[in-house]
Amino acid sequence: MIRITNSGYKTSMKFLYSYGGKILPRQIDGKLRYVGGHTRVLTVDCTVTYLDLIFKFWEACGFTGDLKCKLPSEDLDMLVSVTCDEDLAAVVEEYDRVSPDAKIRVVLCSLNSAKTIATALAVESLFKFSASKLPQYPVVANSAIRKATRQCHVVDFAAYYTRVGS
Repeated sequence: MIRITNSGYKTSMKFLYSYGGKILPRQIDGKLRYVGGHTRVLTVDCTVTYLDLIFKFWEACGFTGDLKCKLPSEDLDMLVSVTCDEDLAAVVEEYDRVSPDAKIRVVLCSLNSAKTIATALAVESLFKFSASKLPQYPVVANSAIRKATRQCHVVDFAAYYTRVGS
């Protein structure tokens, strides 16, 4: 799983990621599971940044969208959005604390909702609408629904790939 060197430091970590499917309840017990799509494993260096990780997912499966991580002590009804290095570090720390040998469970969500929001933000900048008029999207966490304005992070992979190199 996670390699440990003689000095005791982790050198790599694994992500079990799924994309192209849906999260649905099982008929038997109602427990959520990922249905359809693809599930793969990605091994990365422990010093990976958020942008590097997103780029690796893009290289592996053409992913461009939201990165959601399942916490080790939760079910698939509690997915945490990872949008920056701090979020990624918090998820890795939680996995290290609870289950250091486990693969970090990731669901790659489609960009469709992000495209809608990016379009709304572009329209707002053209017509100078206030942010309060942007659409509000429900966020479900442990079956509690609350409203939150979603942020869209646009990554220029061509520029990033040129910077990183082949």
